[in-house]
Amino acid sequence: MAGFINILLSLSISGAFLTLILILLKPLYKKRASQKWQYYIWLVVIIRLLFPFTINFNITVNTKQAEDYFPETLLIENTKGTEQLKNIQEINTSSGKENTAGNRDKQINTLWILEKLWVFARQNLFYIWLIIAIAIFIRKVTVYQSFNKYLKAGSSEINSLNIWEVTGILVEKYHIKTNINIYINNMVSSPLLTGFFRPCIILPSEKLEETDLHNIISHELTHFKRKDMFYKWLVQFTACIHWFNPFMYLVIHETNKLCELSCDEAIIKNLNSKERKEYGNTLLHMADSRKKLKNPGISVTLNEGWQLLKERLDKIMEFKKKTLSCTVISAVLAFSLCVAAAAAGTTVVNKTDDSIQLTRDNTNNNNNIENTNTRNASKDRKEKQYNAIKKFISEGKVVFEDGDYHILCGGVDEKDMSSGGCSDGCIGIVLDEPDGYVGIGPISLKKLDTIVDEVAGSCKYYLKNKRITQKKADLIIGLARLLKDKNGKIDAIEDLSVSREFKKWKITSKNGNFYYNKKRIRILADLRADKSLVQFSYDEKGVIDLKITRNKKGNISKVGFLSKKETEEFLEDWI
Repeated sequence: MAGFINILLSLSISGAFLTLILILLKPLYKKRASQKWQYYIWLVVIIRLLFPFTINFNITVNTKQAEDYFPETLLIENTKGTEQLKNIQEINTSSGKENTAGNRDKQINTLWILEKLWVFARQNLFYIWLIIAIAIFIRKVTVYQSFNKYLKAGSSEINSLNIWEVTGILVEKYHIKTNINIYINNMVSSPLLTGFFRPCIILPSEKLEETDLHNIISHELTHFKRKDMFYKWLVQFTACIHWFNPFMYLVIHETNKLCELSCDEAIIKNLNSKERKEYGNTLLHMADSRKKLKNPGISVTLNEGWQLLKERLDKIMEFKKKTLSCTVISAVLAFSLCVAAAAAGTTVVNKTDDSIQLTRDNTNNNNNIENTNTRNASKDRKEKQYNAIKKFISEGKVVFEDGDYHILCGGVDEKDMSSGGCSDGCIGIVLDEPDGYVGIGPISLKKLDTIVDEVAGSCKYYLKNKRITQKKADLIIGLARLLKDKNGKIDAIEDLSVSREFKKWKITSKNGNFYYNKKRIRILADLRADKSLVQFSYDEKGVIDLKITRNKKGNISKVGFLSKKETEEFLEDWI
């Protein structure tokens, strides 16, 4: 899903870039290029927005995942870029703190909530985009259907033979083989064409002058012949996909305007000066703002507002056939824009903890060497983090209780560690110290793929505020890596809630080993009521094999020795 969002953002940025070029160059081509050229050149932008093609010299945005990049950006002295806070939950239990600690905790809790929302949005970005895109598209379709419904309800059939006769002549002139339906609707503000495959022309009145009728039918048939309805809906569909791109609304505005201007041009280029004047008068006659039922902008119509009407009349009065030089300029501009569209390429947009940097795909050898060194440094830091936390685990300084993994530092033991816990389906990481503790979480077990990024971001915040040292940050991130590797459950870490229950049945633990009545246990099989394992432990130095049986409530109901057969089965599975 992330790859799709990357490509989508790439296309949107490229489309915005091309839109900006067309707008900036408008003074150059506005009077030189034909309206038809200006109308269809926007298809280059639409194609760029929809299809992720590229050529070799494309622009790319190279990134590193925070998991790989974090070790180098974790250092306190590195302040470059925007700090992104991740899952911050800090609780200070020291009695000697100043009164400002409460205000600081409130600020941290607020930041934690905001960052939780940001993490949720980032992790579900595809679904958020998809829901909004579908909602916008459904709304556009619904508006179009409602408009057609109102048209149908208020329309009546044509009784005038003259209208049918004029329509028949023009249909034959334009070589249109599809049946054209014509209706009267006194509520429409202007003649319009609706329907993709079964076109329908709606007239505001049956009482039209011969010249006006001829110009109206010619205008709407030209729209149909050029498939302007498909063009309009292609633009609307693209706008639904790129709903977050403000440049799309500029594309919609320009294509709607040029749709009418180019249609006028297609008609008047074969008319003499007198006929062009009559065509302009038709536009004025149909500009009746008193009508109630307005076109929603999805159908093609003769008139779409006074401002556009003025521009259309100006174009009619200024119309001149384009010279060869204008045609050449148009061709060069079209070719240049196509090259720019291809060169924009498909960018890959990802987020890092520091910034988003633009680079080239064909990076030179020096950059490759630098990237290799960075990866090696990142690998060394990961190894250091793993070794540090594994040492703490082997020394019994990492325990688990009520959903939280506690890292015990500075001589803190189980009795002095902080209390709390996470809800079902979540885990947290707590670093306990003599003067307080810091906590990170809750983190959903369903989203462990992001645990390293979230924990790294929180450590970065704590480092900046000097709440923890680099070594302690390595411990926390190392534990997050192990939790990701072990799918949220590290068997070597003692579960204190289980240990307390074990003690009631004379089972104790020391340095990660279990004892029953002071005898070292070789096999410890803790079984639920459905025979599934709560935990399993094997110690080759043990002398007895023990089975713990639990009831349906999950409480221990019996402790006994494994039979010879059960021991062999467990050993076989273990081996």
